[in-house]
Amino acid sequence: MPNQFSQDIPATALQQAQAALDAFRTALEQYLHALTPDERRSMLRMADKTVAFVQKTADYATTTPAFAPGFVSLPDLKQDLQGVQQLTPLHQQLAQLTELLDSTMMLAGSEAYASALSIYQNIKFMAEKRQPGAQTAYDDLRQRFPGRSGPNGSASRK
Repeated sequence: MPNQFSQDIPATALQQAQAALDAFRTALEQYLHALTPDERRSMLRMADKTVAFVQKTADYATTTPAFAPGFVSLPDLKQDLQGVQQLTPLHQQLAQLTELLDSTMMLAGSEAYASALSIYQNIKFMAEKRQPGAQTAYDDLRQRFPGRSGPNGSASRK
């Protein structure tokens, strides 16, 4: 299989990206809210169709105030809806970027892991053939091999 991730990312590009992310965070941080996992699970979720529903509901409540129950703050509803509308394009762009980063890391990681497995198997073979230094390298790598535990290299059970 050909190596698809075969370039170094220049340090200047990484520094520029980090600076841009830092600036992005600084620009919006005071407006963003962190939620606990429990809060996230318990909240209603807005999607594309829901945004249109909320907008239309706000329109009806604006033109006919009697439609809004007394405990619903129409200004708060409009502010919340505006926040969603303002942040959606940024979220979409970041989601695309995150997917690209994840895919690139997956590709590079897969290629590195496949190469390491080939080297590991070769070291194992060389250790079996009693090549100098191979047994020490094999013993060290065997302890670090993912999914392995114990001195005999047996798979761990969870």
